[in-house]
Amino acid sequence: MKRFLKRFKICLLILGVLAAFYFILTGIHSLTGSMRNGERQNTECTTKERVFDQADVLSDEEEEKLRKLIAKREKQTGCDIVLVTLDESLRDYAYERQDYAATEKYVMIYADDFYDEHLFGYDKPKGNGVLFLDNLYREDDGYAYSWFCTTGKAEEKYTNAMIDHLLEKSYRWSKISPYHGYKACINQFYHDMNGFGLISINFSVPILLAVSLVMAVLFVVTNTGSEAGGKTTSANTYVKGGKVKMNHREDRFIRKNVVQHRIQTNSGGGGRSGGGGHHVSSGGVSHGGGGHRH
Repeated sequence: MKRFLKRFKICLLILGVLAAFYFILTGIHSLTGSMRNGERQNTECTTKERVFDQADVLSDEEEEKLRKLIAKREKQTGCDIVLVTLDESLRDYAYERQDYAATEKYVMIYADDFYDEHLFGYDKPKGNGVLFLDNLYREDDGYAYSWFCTTGKAEEKYTNAMIDHLLEKSYRWSKISPYHGYKACINQFYHDMNGFGLISINFSVPILLAVSLVMAVLFVVTNTGSEAGGKTTSANTYVKGGKVKMNHREDRFIRKNVVQHRIQTNSGGGGRSGGGGHHVSSGGVSHGGGGHRH
């Protein structure tokens, strides 16, 4: 028992060192990011609000938490971060601004215009920043769409793969609640802009402690129980008649037959709705971005 407890202490020590290393690294990134970006320079933005919950999917407490998180991440990334939720068709809106627009691009057109019209941008109007639009309304094709709009240095930073990862992560966490999905999106943006990229993780301290405690208890219980078992075999347990018999067996390769099949991909269900790439909004501003449907 003492041996297992000693081993448990070593595991706990290693876990503590890794946790300390992670928090130190996160603190350094946070501090250097804030120092590098400086104070927000844009004085022409039409609003100080960052959370526009028009679909009313967030509680007042959740909205306030997101505002505080956004304020922190804006300083660390040097980008405005805007969240918009809707529950309405954007078809008419899109066709007022374009002669034709694919269904998955309705949210892109709205997100670009919303960003431009409010003059968002950390460094200047229509400058560095992102806007995450989540429309809960199912359009005529049966899908609900979301869009991640990038502008300025965020547009330069993000690749299609990075946008896919951010949207998928946000969608997975949104299965718990919309709040957790939006929080994951904001934190992932911070990690991407500060170099963590696709290897970033998202967790809370209480969850980490709970998981560590469960793992520790399972480790002790499992190893203590294994020591209670007695010795049930000997050197001759599996020797027939007290003599060792070696059977000679071998596999011979006769022929190889390769069959090829084409795998059909399924376009239904949730997933990427198409990237906007680098495009120009109706207001003449360059944007990037990508969307998700579900």
